[in-house]
Amino acid sequence: MTHESDNRDLKTAKDDTNPFGRAALRRSLKFRHWAIGIAAAAIVVLGLILIFRPALAEREPAINPLDAAKGQEQRKQPAMFKDRLAAQLQVNEIIAMETVARRDKQMLLELFGKLQETSPVDIRDWDFSNLSEGQMETLRQRARSGEPTSADFLALSSRYHSLKNRISGLEKRLGQPRVVVSGDTHFQIVYDFLSVRTGKSAAEAQRIIQDTQFQDPLLPGFKVWNFWLPDGFCTFVTQGTAHLTPAETARQAKETALVRLNSLFYISGSVTGLHERKTLISGFLKSTRLAEISPGQFRLSIDLRSQQHIRVQAAALQLKKVSALTIFPREFNAGKDYAVRLGPRGNWIQVTILKKRIFRGRRIVIAVE
Repeated sequence: MTHESDNRDLKTAKDDTNPFGRAALRRSLKFRHWAIGIAAAAIVVLGLILIFRPALAEREPAINPLDAAKGQEQRKQPAMFKDRLAAQLQVNEIIAMETVARRDKQMLLELFGKLQETSPVDIRDWDFSNLSEGQMETLRQRARSGEPTSADFLALSSRYHSLKNRISGLEKRLGQPRVVVSGDTHFQIVYDFLSVRTGKSAAEAQRIIQDTQFQDPLLPGFKVWNFWLPDGFCTFVTQGTAHLTPAETARQAKETALVRLNSLFYISGSVTGLHERKTLISGFLKSTRLAEISPGQFRLSIDLRSQQHIRVQAAALQLKKVSALTIFPREFNAGKDYAVRLGPRGNWIQVTILKKRIFRGRRIVIAVE
């Protein structure tokens, strides 16, 4: 059909009395061929885009611009390790040096205390871990004069600052950490990293988190390092500027949890006083019962691993004498679950826990009459 159209145009041009008709026809045909070529090229390019677009999208997942603001502090590309073990070894080196640096800092504090006792000038306002050059020179002069504490302090200070510099150098190789502030949790930091930095979906992030070990709690100043490596995700916590190491914090948290699990929490008071504070409530033809009390009100406790007695003094309750007590809730049985002992002059009364198992982690109110 194209050739027939061209022939008709040529015939028309021959019959045309316009001497420029044939040249115009050639330009028209040339433009038509160019247009067809450009259209064909555009179709080919569009086809390639449609073919490779899914693969490109899979390789570079889109990041929600609204979520991207959450991880600005992690946008700096971290050092790429070949695997999680390599990253772990690097972090372990930092942790080991932080432990030594913390011990050295404590020793510096002790030496500085001795320096204060023997110093001819007042040095109490000196920052012992960051002395100025003038302050260091003062100590050097004292060391040269034979003062041993100054010499020991200078030697230890040199080692301490050398360690801090080495730690700083290793941290730069790790990349950009998330510095913990009050209210941060390891879970949330990891989730933000996975969803914002790596573009994981919520379901995929949750799946990865299930296999992740978290540091709990986090102290302000801790540094959290997250890595997405060829063999998977890993996260580590180092001390940073916190006053305790992550290991010490974990041990304290574990001990606190054990104490809580093995403790009996209680409130003690006179029956009248407990009613006035609305700890106990009663009504017409209704027996006395325990009101709803927040856990924070149970400020007294005993660790049942090592204790089993609670003694209440009459004077502490502004009573002249005591004669009996009741434990709320009433599910506990006197003589079976606990025993009551009265002081010889009624000046105290004591509860002895007989069945520690049923009292562990519980909260009770001891109402004394």
